[in-house]
Amino acid sequence: METSVSFGSAPPLAPSLVEEEAEEEQDHIKPPAAAPPRPQQAEPLDRRSAIQGAAGAAGPEAAGAPAAAGTGSSSPGQPAEMREEQRLMRLRSVVSPGEPRSKYTALEELGRGGFGAVYRALDASAGKQVAIKKMTLEEEDSEELAVNEILAMRDNRNPNIVVYLDSYLVDEQLWLVMEFMDGGTLFDVLRAVYLEEGQIGTVCRQCLLGLQFLHSRRVIHRDIKSGNVLMGMDGSVKLADFGLCAQLSPECSRCHSSVGTPSWMAPEVVRGEAYGPKVDIWSLGITGLEMVEGEAPYQREPKFRVFELIERNGPPKLQNPRHHSALLRDFLRCCLQADEDRRWSAQELLQHPFVTSGQPASSLTALVISAKQAQEDWRGEACV
Repeated sequence: METSVSFGSAPPLAPSLVEEEAEEEQDHIKPPAAAPPRPQQAEPLDRRSAIQGAAGAAGPEAAGAPAAAGTGSSSPGQPAEMREEQRLMRLRSVVSPGEPRSKYTALEELGRGGFGAVYRALDASAGKQVAIKKMTLEEEDSEELAVNEILAMRDNRNPNIVVYLDSYLVDEQLWLVMEFMDGGTLFDVLRAVYLEEGQIGTVCRQCLLGLQFLHSRRVIHRDIKSGNVLMGMDGSVKLADFGLCAQLSPECSRCHSSVGTPSWMAPEVVRGEAYGPKVDIWSLGITGLEMVEGEAPYQREPKFRVFELIERNGPPKLQNPRHHSALLRDFLRCCLQADEDRRWSAQELLQHPFVTSGQPASSLTALVISAKQAQEDWRGEACV
């Protein structure tokens, strides 16, 4: 576990953005409430090592996604049918028995991705709403990855991590039941409204609290982005979607699999190098840029073009840096250090003035309400 480090003793930047621009006048420009059209939500690459061919061959897996949750791995010499059955047996050992369709009713689709779809449902026995992620199990190793996600959520409970409730096997699908976050995803919010700097600091603080907890338990999320950050109407912010997470150990303290969503990937992941928990910090920095600019750098580029741009251009920068405070710019630079050793940890960033000066979590309630209203207005206009 990392030791506490004060802001003043954190790894130095060269040079500090605050020092460079201390004498500059900062005219903070408040953006309009409504946001312009944004690109579609980005999907992660193949859940194992799809980009190795583009980024260079990666070394042996130190803590790949399936092994991360203690699922074990089948011998490559076994017949495919036997390996598949072993993976299914492992999945059956962690899900609950029974028929969930009699327990959860009134399913309404909330979103769809490469994994399947997420629904809002009513838990008839508890009388409360839940979210159900229905995951298809057709892809190779999908059972092991499903086990990975279940165990990662079940074994890592924290106020800033979405609550795991239950899981079931239904025909060829896994049903992953979680708490329902009534504010939707951060991606949904960013499609509708702009965030002020204080609100960005609040979102980052809550994400960092979740990451600090995960990293203290040697867990790397590996897919931090706005689409995997959930929001509540009460201002809560929680990390979600643990299908790509990795569990490190004293024997295996680094990962090698090049997984994640291209625009949010740290340079060391793109290059196929060994990496640790600070890849999540880079991804959070990209998410910070996303909150400022409305979309991630290179998000509109083809996936493999993104890797080239990350490698060639170095850390991305704000489009109009003088429109934003020195503290925001310094916070982003602390996250987006290309050198992993110079990049700050979650614990260090929680002491950064941009984070500590953020607004209380309750300040996000009005923001989420505004985003919901904008989305309702769009739907009404579409119907007309």
